[in-house]
Amino acid sequence: MCALLPPVITVVFLAALGAVVGQFINWAIYSWAMFRYRPISPWMTLAPVRRSQIGATNYFRKIPIVGWLAARNVDFGEEVDGAFWVRPLLIELTWVIGLPLVFFWYANGGLLAINATTAHSIVGWKALSETWFWSHSILLALLFIATFIDFDEKMIPDQITVPGVVVGLVISALFPWSRLPEIGANAGGAVVAPITFASPHTITDSHWCDGIGGLVMAITIFTIWILALLPRISPFHLGMGAGLKYTVASIVRPRRKSVCGIRIQHRRPFGITKILAALWVIGVPLLMVGWGLLPTNHWHSLLGAVIGLAVSGGLIWAIRIVGGLMMGQQAMGFGDVTLMAMVGTFIGWQASLAAFVYGIMIAMAAVLLMMVIIRNSHIAFGPYLSMGTVAAVFNWHGVWTAAKFPVFSFGPLLLLVLMASLIGMVILLPIVRWLKGRMFGAA
Repeated sequence: MCALLPPVITVVFLAALGAVVGQFINWAIYSWAMFRYRPISPWMTLAPVRRSQIGATNYFRKIPIVGWLAARNVDFGEEVDGAFWVRPLLIELTWVIGLPLVFFWYANGGLLAINATTAHSIVGWKALSETWFWSHSILLALLFIATFIDFDEKMIPDQITVPGVVVGLVISALFPWSRLPEIGANAGGAVVAPITFASPHTITDSHWCDGIGGLVMAITIFTIWILALLPRISPFHLGMGAGLKYTVASIVRPRRKSVCGIRIQHRRPFGITKILAALWVIGVPLLMVGWGLLPTNHWHSLLGAVIGLAVSGGLIWAIRIVGGLMMGQQAMGFGDVTLMAMVGTFIGWQASLAAFVYGIMIAMAAVLLMMVIIRNSHIAFGPYLSMGTVAAVFNWHGVWTAAKFPVFSFGPLLLLVLMASLIGMVILLPIVRWLKGRMFGAA
């Protein structure tokens, strides 16, 4: 769409769209917060006393960027500091300026590190670059929301990651070219192909993924993801039978059998439980339909998104469990697990591994800086996973060139390497815990 417009019109359109997206991101940051709900967005409902204080300027505040300048002198209460307007203003300004720049970066071959002349010589290049641009822009908006809520509250709401996974799966099924690409060459010149879950290996005509095994894997992964998100209590230390019984009861929340004179609210499943159950009831048949009716490349793209969900989310989940057991405290929140599961649906397991590595590197730099400045090493890991994802996408050509054969060619065997890494964590984490105690005086 944008590729068909004159450059000036494209810049104006994308800048205006960036302003709208930036306002939505700010609204979501303050609306989806669980512990620090702050009605400072112009699109949020204000208390009557605040509404009377703001008066007619409330409409002016709805203008992107400048609206925050108008709100800088508004008193929103004790929980909002005087510089509250700076961050949302910068977020909207980033999207106004950044969205057109990112579009032209994709359009001129940035994702594949090729020049504009080579890019535009590739058949269907405009459609390809726009598909990557829109898909990754949706992911980037979700990462913005998750990052700043995690900075504020050290948690990532399911309002971001659950719809994000669904959107990622739908995009993968409908637009297989949204998958990250690799570039090759033939007699006619440069060619571009989306990577699959098997890349750098090829999927043969008789590959297992096209049979019933591929469908069973997709349904199994999708079901495990739903079960992992359900609110529940699982006291398996009481035994497998009792633990399973309590787990099911905590999910279903049946009506009480006893009757008493005290007026109490009847138990019923949580709202999120009903939503996830409905999502599973709808999602499983859709996976079956996709397996039976989607063209082969669309099914491979969808299965790649599902496998990306499993590998990226499962890796963080395993690290969370091992780290928690060895350090005696929560190493990562479950929001980090759901965040990486969402990332995996958009960019696949290969880029998700790179995103995790980048995230660790950025987080380590942040921790060292915090230890030096404020002698505190506690951080929310989600923002750094988001930064790592951005780094992996915008350096995708370098990542794929460097790791295509030495890392990604191992395929399923790479899981054994990751398991070995977790064993290494079991060995190293007690040492880290001891060093932390020596430095900060904490056990």
